[in-house]
Amino acid sequence: MKKPKMTGVELMGSAPVGTAIIRLALPMMVAMLAQSIFQITDMYFIGQTGNPNMVAAVALASPLYMISQALGNIFATGGSTYISRMLGAKNEGVAKNASAVSFYIALSLGAVLCIILMIFKTPLLWLIGASEATFEPTNNYFSVIAFAIPMAAAGGVMSGVMRSEGETQKAMTQQLVGIVTNIILDPILILWAGWGTTGAGLATVAATIVSFSYGIRYFLKRSATLSILPSDFKPNKDMMGQILAIGVPAGAANIIMTFSNILVNRIASSHGDFVIAGNAVQMRVGGLFFMLIMAIVMGYQPFAGFNYGAKQYDRLRKGFKFTILFATGLCVLAFFALQLVGEHLIRFFVNHDETIEYGVRILKVFLWGVPFMGAQITMMVSFQALGKPLQSTIVIMGRSLLFYLPLLLVLNHFFGFDGFIWAQPISDILTTGIAVVLGFSLIKIMRGLGSPAAGPAMGGPGGPPGLPPDGAPPSPLAGPPEGPSEGPPTGP
Repeated sequence: MKKPKMTGVELMGSAPVGTAIIRLALPMMVAMLAQSIFQITDMYFIGQTGNPNMVAAVALASPLYMISQALGNIFATGGSTYISRMLGAKNEGVAKNASAVSFYIALSLGAVLCIILMIFKTPLLWLIGASEATFEPTNNYFSVIAFAIPMAAAGGVMSGVMRSEGETQKAMTQQLVGIVTNIILDPILILWAGWGTTGAGLATVAATIVSFSYGIRYFLKRSATLSILPSDFKPNKDMMGQILAIGVPAGAANIIMTFSNILVNRIASSHGDFVIAGNAVQMRVGGLFFMLIMAIVMGYQPFAGFNYGAKQYDRLRKGFKFTILFATGLCVLAFFALQLVGEHLIRFFVNHDETIEYGVRILKVFLWGVPFMGAQITMMVSFQALGKPLQSTIVIMGRSLLFYLPLLLVLNHFFGFDGFIWAQPISDILTTGIAVVLGFSLIKIMRGLGSPAAGPAMGGPGGPPGLPPDGAPPSPLAGPPEGPSEGPPTGP
């Protein structure tokens, strides 16, 4: 007789650790690989117009659209980690309410953002670095994709909530249906119809609608535990405190990244429009491997949160070790692979010699920070999954505010283009150093949680810090113990 397939919750709680994380991560790897392929083909079709101003226009407008991801990420990250912990602690009713709360707040904030961006669109486009040559295609692209912002924000939440209950295959499918839609429509609307960046924007909007619709159908008909029904929208102070404590730093990091990209584009424009286009292309190429690294860590995140809530600390420790080694191995592989084939990938989808030259130069330098990223991301996600907002905030914010932005301004001022391209890998290395220092305390926490003597001091017999013996949600003010915390397509 065929053995019944494990549910996501069963997989997180009882399957062998390595098997559980890989099975949770594989669908996300497929989805992220598809996302990378989508971004490459998207840029390829824009590049086939033979107009580098269109490539630059997409790079300029994308950061404004990314703000919707930042809003969604507040509740995708904060909500999903909270939900995983509640499911592990057998608080299914609280988890159901949290899923509905995360969805509707993200949808509402996305609608407000869409209105604000459309009102101030023209001055914003000049502010982010559009020139006389790039303003029109930038305006054409952004004027279309802005209307997808509410669905993009809420769609990211739905994907995160699916992962929180171990349904990474469904989260993968939600992303894939949008990606495939976009890939099909891009050549039709960009090249065949001749609509350029307007066509690219329309393809993105259509893909977002398809992806959003799949998510709605899943939660209305297939999810056994979670919900997006209005009747389950029951926020409370404790829930919101815990969601926002983890989600706000994650969302703020996306917003800071958005403004960083705007600043990068403005500085790049001082070196020439071809630098903007070359940087955009190399980011797509680097993203092909980076998304695979993110996938393994995203498979680990719900596993960590669930087992922390279920007080299965031995599984938590084993999962942490497995993930940091696996992610670092992928980072090293990415470094050598892109050193060998990066230039060929760039040449594949852009046919402009000066753009290719700048793209290759930037990629070669960027890669020196990649081997350090596996440890950094695993530490950051561990802090999020365990509900440690202070530590996760230090790692998330440190990368942009403490290192990258200051280095970008200073190095570009003193060393010009070379300083501009070296700021990123240096900031990645320094941020990883901070994450590792905090990570030593994280390992101590994991070891302490597993020892019987630690029980009473940890908020109950063997319970996590701040989690009462009855499994009630911890207070957002509980703080750490002694010692040191996707979505639909986003356009080309």
